[in-house]
Amino acid sequence: MFVLSVIKWVFRTLFKSINFIRLLVLNLAFLLIVAVLAIAMSADPTPNIPQGAALTLNLKGQVVEQTQPVDPVSEFTNELLGQDTEQFREIALTDITHAIRFAQADNRISALILDLEGLHSTGMNKLLEIGSAIKEFKESGKPVYAYGDFYTQSQYLLASHADKIMLNPEGAVLIEGLGVYRLYFKSAIDKLAISSHVFKVGTYKSFVEPYIRDNMSSESKQANLAWLNQLWGKYIETIAMERNLAGNAISPSVEQYLERLKAAGGSQGLYAKEQELVDELKSKQEMRHFLMAQLGENDSADNYLSVGFQDYLAAIPDAFEESTGYKDQIATIFASGEIMAGLQSAGTIGGDSLSEQLNDARLDEQVKAVVLRIDTPGGSAFASEQIRQQILALKAANKPVIVSMSSTAASGGYWIASAANEIVASPVTLTGSIGIFGMFATFEKALKKMGISGDGVGTTPFSGVGVTRPLPSYMKEIIQLSIDNGYNKFLQVVVEGRKLPPEEVAQLAEGRVWTGEDAKRLGLVDHLGGLKLSLTRAASLAELDDFEIKIVQPYQSNRDAILSEFFGQVKQQLQPEILQSPSVQAILTEVDKQAAPMLRYNDPKGLYALCPACDSVKL
Repeated sequence: MFVLSVIKWVFRTLFKSINFIRLLVLNLAFLLIVAVLAIAMSADPTPNIPQGAALTLNLKGQVVEQTQPVDPVSEFTNELLGQDTEQFREIALTDITHAIRFAQADNRISALILDLEGLHSTGMNKLLEIGSAIKEFKESGKPVYAYGDFYTQSQYLLASHADKIMLNPEGAVLIEGLGVYRLYFKSAIDKLAISSHVFKVGTYKSFVEPYIRDNMSSESKQANLAWLNQLWGKYIETIAMERNLAGNAISPSVEQYLERLKAAGGSQGLYAKEQELVDELKSKQEMRHFLMAQLGENDSADNYLSVGFQDYLAAIPDAFEESTGYKDQIATIFASGEIMAGLQSAGTIGGDSLSEQLNDARLDEQVKAVVLRIDTPGGSAFASEQIRQQILALKAANKPVIVSMSSTAASGGYWIASAANEIVASPVTLTGSIGIFGMFATFEKALKKMGISGDGVGTTPFSGVGVTRPLPSYMKEIIQLSIDNGYNKFLQVVVEGRKLPPEEVAQLAEGRVWTGEDAKRLGLVDHLGGLKLSLTRAASLAELDDFEIKIVQPYQSNRDAILSEFFGQVKQQLQPEILQSPSVQAILTEVDKQAAPMLRYNDPKGLYALCPACDSVKL
């Protein structure tokens, strides 16, 4: 009995000790979070901008039209624990161009510094729009400097707009070119005994090729190379103009490159200097001292006088001031990501969610016109038509709709755009890709290998159709008829929206991708330009002289909105050094990128207007 009492006492004491430690740790963690929140809330929300400071455009992440929401609590916790990565950070294009243009007339700002090493690859038109803002900044007479240890080709496109480009002597300018390279799964699918059923219309509708081939078809190679060459030509042309260089200095042949690299003793940095891709070879310390001499020192006398991009953005008015409701308004809606049915959060275009935004603009008496900024490779045909109907309803309400195309507005994106009063595209926008496909797999062969078979009875020939049985020939015919119908509907949508002859649209279709420049020549778009021109055209069609811009925000719950704002302020007070960037499994990411989409696409009829190649090409 005594022994049992002792055992009970030991376990009771142990349990109390463990519980005490648990509560202590939780309370300490809670107190730590409260302390951080208190510091954040007591801090000055508006950063101070020193007189004569340079604006350092220290961009980290990928430039997008519309940033995706994240769970604010998870994001804050991950960053606090150093588990975040820059891989998935996003920067809104309008924030970047707004900061540069505001700094142009800001007497506190003396120069613009391009610190681009954290900038990831992005669509060419976004880079060109930022470049255009930098050129406008230079008109103020303020200098622009670029510095870095390495420049990727996307970073270098922006750096080429600088008055002086500095590069680490051990660094390089990495200009590789553009390409479309995909993984092909046919042999893997055969080995797994999976039956892949593909239905499509359009010679150039290449989304399904990786599932039915082990290589790219000649038709796809021909079509992809056509627009790739146009984009690459624009890249070389832009840099050649900004740096006053010959094209072969930017993109030499293999023989030219090897000869010049040998002459530079194998030094990539010296090669870049001799080809005049950069102006100076300087270490980071030398770059810093150079800028300190040009721009002055900060209070600590350890760096040049500057303000970072995010701090500057927080200290200036928003790009789009909140509307007062007292003036006529042009509603601006950003739609980015793949098109899916239903309600979707920002970063994905939802048939229901985007329709609600367009409907809100239609019902708002202050809104006189709408600019829809699209950046999408396409997706669900059902959702695309759902959104198109809302555009038609806006037009019926005498509210002009201008579609402003970003990097990509192809397939389902063009389905939507075709209904607008006018379409504005960048010369390097990828659009068109008028075609339809459907795809799913059955697993009867794989089950048979495992000794599993299916059998049963049904009231109709359709009742037993499923993924565990072979697809009957009559079902294949039914599905193909649905695909054909969807394709014909797509053609009719374009004929009606663009007022083009049916035979002309048929020649432009078959899934063919066009650049914005070609699309303008072919009548698929009306103007070449960006968001600024789109707003001008909307005002003109609505006959507005004085108006406000109203941003129609995507749906977000009150909880997420409050937490996003609250934790966003806290994050600004944390030192960036606590954030770490772990290596990413590139191969697994690529496989997931191509193999996973069919698991999340949710078109009710299984019909898709999608151009994956359009979305995969980034500088």
